[in-house]
Parts: sequence; C-alpha cells; structure tokens
Amino acid sequence: MTLEKILLLICAFTGPMVFAQEPHNRGEEHRVEKLSDLFTHGEIEGHIRNYFMNTRNQGELKDYYTNALGGAIAFKTLPYKGLEAGVKGIFTYRTFSADLNEPDEITGGVSKWEHELYDATDFENFNDLDRLEELYLKYNFRQGYFTYGKMEIRDTPLLNESDGRMKPFAFKGVWLHLENRIHRFEVSWIDRVSPRSTVEWYDFNEALGLAFNGYQPNGVPAHYYEKTESKGIALMEYYYRAKGWRLRYNHYYLHRMFNIGMANVEYNLPGWRFGVQYALQVPDGFQEELPYEERYMQPDETGQVISILSEFRRSGWLFNAAYSRAFSTGRFLFPRELGRDHFYTSVQRSRLEGFGNSHVYTLQGGYNFNTRELFLLTQFTGVHGPEVGDLRYNKYNLDSYHLLNTKLIWNLSDFFEGLRLELFYVRRWNMHNDDPQVVFNLSNFDQFNLIINYYF
Repeated sequence: MTLEKILLLICAFTGPMVFAQEPHNRGEEHRVEKLSDLFTHGEIEGHIRNYFMNTRNQGELKDYYTNALGGAIAFKTLPYKGLEAGVKGIFTYRTFSADLNEPDEITGGVSKWEHELYDATDFENFNDLDRLEELYLKYNFRQGYFTYGKMEIRDTPLLNESDGRMKPFAFKGVWLHLENRIHRFEVSWIDRVSPRSTVEWYDFNEALGLAFNGYQPNGVPAHYYEKTESKGIALMEYYYRAKGWRLRYNHYYLHRMFNIGMANVEYNLPGWRFGVQYALQVPDGFQEELPYEERYMQPDETGQVISILSEFRRSGWLFNAAYSRAFSTGRFLFPRELGRDHFYTSVQRSRLEGFGNSHVYTLQGGYNFNTRELFLLTQFTGVHGPEVGDLRYNKYNLDSYHLLNTKLIWNLSDFFEGLRLELFYVRRWNMHNDDPQVVFNLSNFDQFNLIINYYF
C-alpha cells in the first residue's frame, strides 16, 4: 500500500476531527449523539524518528553508514458501548547514506545492519517504504478487551514487536485480554505478519524463512522457506502477582512446526529482584513428513533453555547478573520473522535463538540521573557455543563471541516533553574465529547509533 493511500485512509478516519470546534480529553465522558462524535472525540497519536547508524567492520572489511527519517501516525475512535476502531500508518525515508549495495572487496557481501532500517527483503528499495501497520476493531469490557485485525500486541517473551529499527514487527489476528488485580490471561491467534524491517504483509507460509534459513544439524543448508504450510501461531499467557511473587506462563503453538512452553517465576524484595525462566520446545508431528532439509525442526530435537537473574536497584543504580543455558537436547528455535527471544541474558545485537549446548552470561550496570530523565546503561554478554562448522547445535554457524553495549538515553521534559535521544554504541567480537567470511556483518565490528524520537 502506498503512502498516499495510507494517508487517505487516516484522513478518512480523522477528517471530522480536524474541524472539531472544541478541544477534548479522551478520559472525559462524551455523550454520543451521532456517528461523527466517534471521530471528533477520537484520539491522534504518533511519533517521528531519525536513526543514524554507522557500522565499522574489522580491518580492511568495508564500513557502511546511513541516516533514516520516518514516523507513524495513528487514530482511534472514541469507544461507543465498548467498541472502538483504529488505524495506523508508518513510513521511512533515506536522507543520506553510503552506497549500502557496494560489495566488500574481500567477502563480496553488502551492508546488513543499515539495510534493516529500510527493506530487508529488497536491498534496492529505498523509496516505497510505507506500511499500513494497524487497522482493527476493539471491544472493551469491564475486565479486558477483544481485538481483531492488524493490531498492537502485548509483548511476550518470544512473540513481540521489538521496535529497534524504523519499523517493528506487526501482527494481524485476534487477541483476548482478561485481567483483574492479581491475574492476567491472554489468548491469541495470529495469521498474518509484517516482520521488522519489511513493508509487506505475509501469511505464515510466505513469512517464515524470509530471514536466513541457516543449516540443519547434519550440516546441509536448510530450505524451509515457503515449505512450512503453517497457517499461524496460537498464544496463551497466564500471569499472576501477589506479595512480591510474579508468575508468568506462556504457551506457543506454531501450526505444523512446534510447541513451546515457557515458565517464569520472580520474587521481589525492596531493591532486589530474583528470577528464573525455563523454556521447553518440541516439534510438531508434521515436521517428520517433510524432507530433511525442508524441516524447521528435526523430530529428534527438544529445545530447552533455563535462564536465571539476580538484580539490585537502589538510589538510581541498577546492577544485574544473568546466566542462560541452552541444553544439548537440541537447538532452541523461534522464527526471527516473529520477534526476538527475551531471556534474562538477552540484549540488543545478540540472540540465543538457534543455539543448543551453549552458555550465555550477561552483566549490566546503569544509573538514572536527574529523576530518571537521563539514563546510562552498560551491558556485557558472553555467548559460549559450538565452534564454527559444528552445526548440530549451531543453526547459523556462529562463533562464540563477546558483546559490549553502552547506551545513553535522555528523555526531555517541559517544552520538549515527548523528545527522546538515544546514543547507542555496540562492540562485538568473536572468541576464536576471525575469518572475514565468518565475521563480516556478524561480529568483529563497532557500531554507532544515534536515535532521535519525538512522541506526540
């Protein structure tokens, strides 16, 4: 869908509101006497984002940089008898950039990270970068809501929006949310997706495998793209909180591919948080019917991960230590087109997904300045997995690596309320293998990110 069509659709929703004579507060009670009241008392919100990224690869490998500018605008109607509708469009422009398609002379590869600010499925596309992100109906009732359409979802440990580029993951389906003081329950079926850094909407058989398919445990390249015959993903979540305890259980069934159960227990004391996560994954029986190289998960694999956390917060300071173990019963897998894993050791530019028989540790330290307006955070992660070439537990053939992230986040206030500045530095380096074909676009790089967001 073109940007012009998206804007026309939003204007069709919001046109009556533009000419409203009086300001309003969405929280106020409005008497709805005619259909136009739903629009004149509706709500517009959005954001503008500028993202500069510069990746400096090791030695003589080629460096890249780019600057992307974009934004989103959303409108939702005033609820009437609990029913509301919403629409949201998002767009991106390239303002200045290196030639992201100029190949590196040593490896023949081109930019990876910078392309993810635009269209990761079409490296020639820097112009048609708009997307209809939301178009939904929502019914609100006393203890929850029900939503159908292209919608914003509640983040879960695996299925999530992960808005770390110019466009997040976006989802279409149905979502039921129930909540009271101590319990929360979510049930969802998602049947279409627009992955992060893409502009089109896909059904699941089209979407799963858009990213690199990796390798099978026996070392042959995997070819499951457009072979999964999957119709969607079902999600169930239960959350409980009481007297310092937090319990969360998520179950995911990706049609014809796998089941994952993931439990999370946390205990909070003044200034302290302790937690443990455990995930268990088993393949769907349909996988056995496929040719070996077309399987997403092998029938004899059982993905298992345990993750633990100890965290201290006081007087603006934050310190935590986390450890994750992916067991040797199989690789832990979740499609990169649907979100990113959120274990306690998970940080930006690093994933556990794709590994088995691996150890991950993360140390974090941070400080809030000026009553939380300015925040400094440093993260250090070590991923100790199989060696390059040992593909039984290494889907993407990665070397063990270290990662250092440093962030400075400034949330402005008063006249500049809604403006958020983020300076984000990344250093990632392999522990054993520095072959250019292994590290280019994946490791042994420094990356500088400057992200400016304005929310309204």
